[in-house]
Amino acid sequence: MQAPTASSSSYEARIAADPRYAALVRDRQRFSWTLTAITVAVYSGFISLIAFDKPFMAQPVGGGTISLAVILGAAVLVGTVAICAVYVQRANGEYDARLAELLASVR
Repeated sequence: MQAPTASSSSYEARIAADPRYAALVRDRQRFSWTLTAITVAVYSGFISLIAFDKPFMAQPVGGGTISLAVILGAAVLVGTVAICAVYVQRANGEYDARLAELLASVR
């Protein structure tokens, strides 16, 4: 790891002072907190159903041996992967492009 130089500190200071960087950080944080809230709500709802409505979760699905809890648990896992994919798509598409534009203009 290199020790910071005066020029790199100046470069970082120019980036940090740019209003586009502040907007990028704010937008990214807002989006990530929104996805986090969705994940927590879905997971909490699933756990609450397990804790407070066992008969509902124990219902067999399609006349088979799989219960509704197994199906909903798998849906929670798939949903979590989907939320992660949404974040990666937005980060790679929008946030990386905005950051590259900012870095190019600051240089």
